[in-house]
Amino acid sequence: MFYDSRYIYGDQNVEVPAHLNFGKYILERLRLMNKEVALENGDTHEVLTYKELTDFAVNLSVSLASIGVKKGDIVAVGAEKRLEFVPSVLAIIFTGATYTPYDLKSGRAILKHKLSITKPKYFICSNLFWESYKDILSEFDCIKYFITLDEAVDNLISVKSMITSKAEVSDFEPPAIVQGQTDVAFILYSSGTTGMPKGVQLTHLNCILNSLPNDFNDPSLHTAFVFGEWYHNYDTFMTYKFLSAGKKVVYVNDPTLPVFLKCVDECKVDVAFLVPSLVGFCSKAENLEKYNLESLKIIYSRSSPLHSKTIENVKKRFPSLQSILQGYGMTECGEPTSETWGTKGPKPGSVGMASPGLIIKVVDPQTNKILGPNQRGEIRTTGSVLMKGYMGIEPSTYLDEENFFKTGDLGYYDLDKYFHIVDRFKDIIVYDGYKVAPLELESILLAHPGVREAAVIGKPVPDYGEEPTAFVVKQNGTTVTEKELVDYVGNEVAPYMQLKGGVIFLEEIPRNTRGKILRRQLREIFN
Repeated sequence: MFYDSRYIYGDQNVEVPAHLNFGKYILERLRLMNKEVALENGDTHEVLTYKELTDFAVNLSVSLASIGVKKGDIVAVGAEKRLEFVPSVLAIIFTGATYTPYDLKSGRAILKHKLSITKPKYFICSNLFWESYKDILSEFDCIKYFITLDEAVDNLISVKSMITSKAEVSDFEPPAIVQGQTDVAFILYSSGTTGMPKGVQLTHLNCILNSLPNDFNDPSLHTAFVFGEWYHNYDTFMTYKFLSAGKKVVYVNDPTLPVFLKCVDECKVDVAFLVPSLVGFCSKAENLEKYNLESLKIIYSRSSPLHSKTIENVKKRFPSLQSILQGYGMTECGEPTSETWGTKGPKPGSVGMASPGLIIKVVDPQTNKILGPNQRGEIRTTGSVLMKGYMGIEPSTYLDEENFFKTGDLGYYDLDKYFHIVDRFKDIIVYDGYKVAPLELESILLAHPGVREAAVIGKPVPDYGEEPTAFVVKQNGTTVTEKELVDYVGNEVAPYMQLKGGVIFLEEIPRNTRGKILRRQLREIFN
């Protein structure tokens, strides 16, 4: 690959340890923090201190090694969010083995698919997970040991019974990792919004780079709220970023708007890692005076871009809020861009500048021509944060001829090298030869005071291809009509972008656990 002036480089320097061992990196950081709270359940206010977290992880790691867990093994964790989740993952990594998570809410077909991809040898779960899926788990002969985080049931070994003696944390050392650039630490999964999830192999180097706290090193930040689950890239590595910096991480099991606001109030959250839908709810939240929200300084959003009006409205509702930052991320390559790396601060509508260790280009997907500033094309990226690869899938299907990962996202960068994401290529609506980005229409709809949630897809029609059609959840107490919204959008967009397919009102928009709209389910309504 030769240098091209149209490539965008994440040229900030960050330091990584020479050993490139993610387990050793995290353990060294944890040892520096002994007494402060590491994790807090925002629902119950149960806590785990750094010392307790480290002791649990090291002692469980020693116990796992005693039953044979070692480098080359794949160890799965299936559980709801709970205090023991994070140290259990670290215990696996401390053995040198590879960790993979399974979602309690994934459903039976998805679980079977993921198990068939990774074929774990050991399985750590909660009793809730076991009772939900024990018939499926029992079918997989590859699993030699089942271990529960709770009291022993059926043929499961309890963690409590495994940890019979206390290891000296100061003397413990994770096994050496010889090839941190290629040895796999985590196997996470793609979101599966267009089909079955793919197994994403993340190396020790990938995990270290994703966990460096450099972009959130503000000493005034003490407590982070993590919205999602610990089997997602975003929530997983944002948690490790803050643990690496000795901060407290707050989580809840049902991250609704009232629960989030209550957490900010009671746990004094100063930075919140949210998804766009929850940020949108914040912009129209009622009864904010019930909560003390003065501690909240930063909201960080990822998954899809926020409309500038949404950002303005949230800042008006939360007077102490200093910044609403956006990033662009994916399981396959962490966070290619973020406003935390923006040299000119936040820029409304953008998802920031390239992150360290990445090279990004924008390409015309039809001609493969590399595009320049303000030209829309597919975002493609490569660099040290890029995954090792999908399990069992030929790299030529997702890498281009220069080994850049084809993200499938339509976007561009401006003259300041800030990136803007327009939409997913697969979601683009083609009406009468014109291309319409659903995200643009959704952003306009969400700016209407009567709209709580919105999703736009193409409705198949003869001759014209697809008509932009909106699915809308009304804001509580409003009586907004279809005609009102069609006219509202019509005044904001070109004729070909108007909601010619009309508006369909729903009780809720179907979303996955990351807050992404499940457009396939909406399309089924047309069928």
